[in-house]
Formats: sequence, C-alpha cells, structure tokens
Amino acid sequence: MCVNRRDKKHAYAMHTLDYEKPASHIALALGTGTVRAAQTGWNDSGGEPVALSELESRVCEGLRAGEFHLVFQGAYHAATGALARIHAQVRWTHPDYGLLLPGSFLMPLEHPQVAIEMASFAIDGVCRELRDYLSSNVLLQPIAITVPAQVAVLDSFAAHLASVARSYGVDTALLEIDVPDSADAAQLLSLRTLTAGLRATGAGISLGEWGNGASSLASLGALDVDAVTLARELMAAVPRNPRACVVTSAVLDLLHALDVRVLMHGVDTKAQLQWLSAWPGVLAQGALFSRPKPDLDSLLG
Repeated sequence: MCVNRRDKKHAYAMHTLDYEKPASHIALALGTGTVRAAQTGWNDSGGEPVALSELESRVCEGLRAGEFHLVFQGAYHAATGALARIHAQVRWTHPDYGLLLPGSFLMPLEHPQVAIEMASFAIDGVCRELRDYLSSNVLLQPIAITVPAQVAVLDSFAAHLASVARSYGVDTALLEIDVPDSADAAQLLSLRTLTAGLRATGAGISLGEWGNGASSLASLGALDVDAVTLARELMAAVPRNPRACVVTSAVLDLLHALDVRVLMHGVDTKAQLQWLSAWPGVLAQGALFSRPKPDLDSLLG
C-alpha cells in the first residue's frame, strides 16, 4: 500500500539528510533466519513456495505497512539544462533505523517475491502521481522505475505494468523500466524474445549504473535497451584527471555510436557539467541540479 502524499512529504521532511547504513548491518540487525511465504500471483515458475530471509520478510511487511515511499529526481539535458527524464527512487522510513536508501536493503534481497512486491509498489506509486497531471497542461517526462532483470522479462510483469497504467489512465510511453546492470541483466536484455513482452506495452527499457565494475563492455552491442545510465564513478574524477576524461569520453562516444540515450550520474559541479555539455544529447543527474524530491510537484510545479 502506498502512503498518501501528505505522509510522504512528512516522512521526507523528517529526514532531509539522506544517509545509508551498510546493508550488512541492517541484515544482521534484522536476523538471518528464514520464514515461509506464499508465492504471489506474478511468479511464473509454478514451483513450491520458497523461504524468505528475515530481512526479506521485513521488507514485505514494511511495504504493506506503508513504511516505504517514493522520491523523484530529475535528469536534465547537459547542454540546455531542460528537464528530460525523471527517476523514481524507493526510500524506507524504518521505525528503528530511520531513512534508508535502496543500497541498505535491496542489495541483500534475492527472493523474487520481494522484487515483485517492490516493483508493484513503485509502479502503482508512479502511476498515481502521473494521474494527477493527466488533465493539466504540464509537459510530462518519462519516469524510470528500477526493476531487476529477472522480474522485468516476466510476461506477467509486462501484463501487470500495462494493467496498472491502464487503471490510472496513464500512457505506458511515460514509463521506463530501468534494469540495474549485472551479468544476468546483460544476458537477459540481449534476448529480444525475453524483452518482447515489455516492448509490447510501449514502455521504454534502460540499463542502469553501467560502468561500476559489474559491467561487460562486450555485452553493450547486443542489449535491447533505449538508454544507458552511467555509474557516478565514471564522472568522479572528471574533469580534473586527464586519464578519467579519456575513459569517460570514449564511453560516451561509444554509446552515441550505438544510438542509445545516455544519462550520466554524479554531475555535482559546474566544471563537470561544462565538460559534459560537449555531448549535447547527454542527460545529467546529480547534486548540481537537485536532490531527490518527495513528489512530482517539486519537479514540475
């Protein structure tokens, strides 16, 4: 269940300084035991229910208790500064640990049910936000929703995405499924037979956080994606380090040649933006533009 807008703003205002506790600390505090859990209707495997860890069970409990909320961060044309894309991000207001960023609780999660429930929560929240603008004259930009590759390629996920968007009257062209980079993601997103269901909905597909160490350069040419989001590590030493500039320039040129949209994370200074603006089609996201906002009003209003 998604918390209402007033509650989201209250939760966000109570924690204006984001911080991230180590994932191992959260997992250790919540325990390493397992509990039995019934499968959701999205599971395409047809197998027996499998065990959730205590952390995974606690995440599902938190989703149903309204402890999670979405925030929204814009991505902007590097050359013009115009808003071009929005990324929906999950935050957990834990009753004991306060505000937790995704890295604190998503990385140790492996159970498909948890990923499915998290994706469902995000899709519903994004479509609910978009519904408020359907009758306005506000120019809406696509909103990216992070979904693991193993979930994104399920036929049932594509059907659910289309169903939720339809129930809110939202055009699926306003939705983009952002798949975090991994070896599994590269393999799954390179098979067009697996991405066909998602393509049929009209939503976009992007590969997120490429270049942070989990990536394979060889996989880029085969990926069925519209966009690639580059990890902030690629921008960290730009422009002060000439060698870092060479590497990042080469990556940007390569992706331009592959005709995919590029979003660069970690643009935090004017010097970085000035350097990046040499690639007019690139989108930039970082502290220089804005921190994550509690709702779309804060970006579009």
